[in-house]
Amino acid sequence: MGGHGSGRPLFSGRGGKDTTESQHRIDIRWLKRQGYLQPGAWGSLSWSSRGEQTGFINYQMKADRMILSYRIRSNGEDWEPVEQAIRFDRTPCYFGGFRKWFLCPCGKRVALLYGAGKYFLCRHCYDLTYNCKQEQPVDRLIRKQRKLRSRLGATDDLSEPIWTKPKNMHWKTFERLKNQAEGANRISWGIMAARFG
Repeated sequence: MGGHGSGRPLFSGRGGKDTTESQHRIDIRWLKRQGYLQPGAWGSLSWSSRGEQTGFINYQMKADRMILSYRIRSNGEDWEPVEQAIRFDRTPCYFGGFRKWFLCPCGKRVALLYGAGKYFLCRHCYDLTYNCKQEQPVDRLIRKQRKLRSRLGATDDLSEPIWTKPKNMHWKTFERLKNQAEGANRISWGIMAARFG
């Protein structure tokens, strides 16, 4: 299906649960942006990781549902054909119109469905968690630093100082974000020093 985070990472976090980021997923918002939600539309969706295709499915849109057809193989068994109908739900928007949602068989209205098993279901059905929920405190601080550094136009190298202010950013905002990044950096180095001596 393409887009940020659409691939399947090699590992699924540090905890015991599988993560949403490690699964193939279908995003109804992405389908809408691509114009694929129109009744009668059909085609295929695919996922890739590091330039290699990791999966694909065929779809067909009806007015009230999306029909998926694909093959699945588990534990080295023969390929099994699967056809799944996913119903749509609609909610009104504040300024008119409506928004479409997937209606998971469990009854939840969701924007994302995950292929963690035989069928595409919501994250609650598969008991999936997010990578960030399984991060250690130092990992969370490092992610925060990288996010702040990206916003400031700095590199991902946490040992490099932040020198230049991005164009069109106020000095007050620059100083605040720079201080937050440097503070998170000091705390993460302190945690690492305490952990490893």
